[in-house]
Amino acid sequence: MTELYAEKIEDALKSFMADHPGTLTREQAISTILESWFASHGYLPSQQEGLRPEDLDASNDD
Repeated sequence: MTELYAEKIEDALKSFMADHPGTLTREQAISTILESWFASHGYLPSQQEGLRPEDLDASNDD
């Protein structure tokens, strides 16, 4: 990896961490980013939980 490329990645990572105050460490930020990317590209199931059948009604139809 070139130094310029590494610097851009580090800058983006710092910005991500600033925008996500619950992310305490660099490793947590990287893990969050990777999990999101893998889920959005079909490599991991999404973390969304649906409603239970008994909680469904016409008011929550999409």
